[in-house]
Amino acid sequence: METLTYPNNLGSATGGEGHWVLFNSFPSLFMSSSNQIEYSIALPMSAQSLISTAEAIYAEQEGLGTVITDAARKAAVGLGDFQKSGGDMSEVAVAAWKNLNWSDVKDKGEASAEFMLASTIRKTDLAKRVLAGANLAVNPKMSLLYQGPGKFRKFTFEFPMIAEEPNDSAKIRDIIRRFRSSTLPGYKQLIGDKKSGSGGSTKERGAGTNFFTFPSTWDITFGHSKTGKIGTPFKIARCVCNSIITNYAAAGQPFFFDDSESSPFEVKMTITFTETSIITRDLVEQGF
Repeated sequence: METLTYPNNLGSATGGEGHWVLFNSFPSLFMSSSNQIEYSIALPMSAQSLISTAEAIYAEQEGLGTVITDAARKAAVGLGDFQKSGGDMSEVAVAAWKNLNWSDVKDKGEASAEFMLASTIRKTDLAKRVLAGANLAVNPKMSLLYQGPGKFRKFTFEFPMIAEEPNDSAKIRDIIRRFRSSTLPGYKQLIGDKKSGSGGSTKERGAGTNFFTFPSTWDITFGHSKTGKIGTPFKIARCVCNSIITNYAAAGQPFFFDDSESSPFEVKMTITFTETSIITRDLVEQGF
């Protein structure tokens, strides 16, 4: 397993960066449970690395939608009895009948009729003016309806890297190449003569190649030199790398070493990852 570390004294007990982010690369998403690490990259931890989010999606509903949702909630009172009874349908039916609040059902029916009248008034300019004269306005009966958890969590990391010598620049270039490679697919030829190469060579490109191989997946963890422990206030699930943005003129203008490669002096790399699992309540209890 190849490990790339920048800077060289990262994690050193004396001097250097005391906190770091460790990126472990794994095979494609179809093999996301694999523990075979392709390579590891360790970079200094920034404040932006410690941002975690939790989101939920709610839909706004108005008027009759609110009335119907509330009525459905009241009518579902027998569901709890069904779970407690162990599946005895006769007992459930009796319990549901007893617990059904008919006054609630009646009230919701009246509320529905009232809403229909209110909707008619809202569409009539004269009726709205009459209500306004009586210091009244139609209640739109707004409410929120839960739709589900939010989108997959995203994490963005920024790494400004300054090379002290051309060898450092070469390591930075190798790290960037690894991340870029993990973000992109390769080519795969399933039928016909197999060309040489690793799935991405120019020999395998063209109309005869109709398939891509999946990019890599990533595990992201955090380390601390003083405690010797790995971890943060939250965990990150298996991720894919969405994008990598590289600025080779991070200082505002380009600087290069006077070597055969014209190696860049200062580079800023911005990487975005997305988790492949939706974070739910049970995962939060596990530290995610």
